[in-house]
Amino acid sequence: MSSPVSNKIALFIDGANLYATAKTLGFDIDYKRLLKEFQSRGTLLRAFYYTAIIEDQEYSSIRPLIDWLDYNGYTVVTKATKEFIDASGRRKVKGNMDIELAVDAMELAEHIDQMILFSGDGDFRSLVEAVQRRGVRVTVISTIASQPPMIADELRRQADVFTDLVELQSKLGRDPSERPAPREPRHHSPQFLQRATTMAPGEPMTISTSNLVAAPTRPDSNCQLCVRLADFRAQARTLHPDWFNSPVESFGDPNARLLIVGLAPGMQGANRTGRPFTGDYAGDLLYATLLEYGFASGVYQARPDDGLKLVDCRISNAVRCVPPQNKPLPAEINTCRQFLRATIATMPKLRAIVLLGRIAHESTLRALDVRLAAAPFVHGAVHSAGTFKLYDSYHCSRYNTNTGVLTTDMFRKIFATVRKELG
Repeated sequence: MSSPVSNKIALFIDGANLYATAKTLGFDIDYKRLLKEFQSRGTLLRAFYYTAIIEDQEYSSIRPLIDWLDYNGYTVVTKATKEFIDASGRRKVKGNMDIELAVDAMELAEHIDQMILFSGDGDFRSLVEAVQRRGVRVTVISTIASQPPMIADELRRQADVFTDLVELQSKLGRDPSERPAPREPRHHSPQFLQRATTMAPGEPMTISTSNLVAAPTRPDSNCQLCVRLADFRAQARTLHPDWFNSPVESFGDPNARLLIVGLAPGMQGANRTGRPFTGDYAGDLLYATLLEYGFASGVYQARPDDGLKLVDCRISNAVRCVPPQNKPLPAEINTCRQFLRATIATMPKLRAIVLLGRIAHESTLRALDVRLAAAPFVHGAVHSAGTFKLYDSYHCSRYNTNTGVLTTDMFRKIFATVRKELG
């Protein structure tokens, strides 16, 4: 049996189900205390929170909670859904997150010792059984104290351990009277740009954007948030001990007006050299273009010590660690978004963001709290997001240029447009 320290844990929280269960029992969930509780039980590798969001809704009451979770260590997975009126005239929401939760659980199963599922949905019984076959112990948290019980009997029986949420109330709960006063909806500003307030000593954390504290702009050099990426990075360190092999920090001045967002470090590029887009073909095209349009100075020699400097420009990535086959998983993109969001938030003069590829485009839109449908990815498109302008471009990878998807002239036109805009 694993010791508490070596016990690798992952939380999978069915947001709507947990909310309904806690409401039935008469208390609110304090997600800060929840995270600390399970961090004390072992090595918490991931805490997933799943929820559907009604699309085309200008303000969502759940958005402050999602923002807080995203800033404070949770991996938030959302899906657009629609509200409708049933035959009896009641408002209903169509959509659930069962498939997303199941996919993440199966992908993570080989890396964990214990799965903790916050849900009473009987549809998860087969998932629990499949995870158990991979040697993972499964704890299910719901309640049988309500009438009727919130947990399906078949799910409770399948679990290795069933814990009634009532038993955790003193550790995870908050009385509804402690809820913060309702806030006025904010419609135009990205939520992470709101200022954090100072908390008095001992004051309980409430789920409110006024309590948000800016996340770090870069991961720890030995970041373990994404198990697959950490394992891949460890393999690279063994094979190439003289390479950088760590999360790659943004390059350039935080006071720049231009930010360029790429996908992720390349194995023999930034993962080797430690500087974004340095050491592979994508960097050859990018830095030549930046030099041409005055966003860089010096000579690019594909080395981090070549003396190249960015001018009024900063470069970052949607994912900070090198992914296998240059393909990060959706959960990894979601997890790393906290660093992209914090990077944007610490650029006070930012006006233009160039997005290299669809993943960088979509992750940046989510970081800015912009609906994907409102700004679809199209090479050469320009979108507005508050005070920012977003410029879409195909990624400057060798594959895209070799296949003709992106030509040098197409790429140059993107930066010519940005230079004209910024002056």
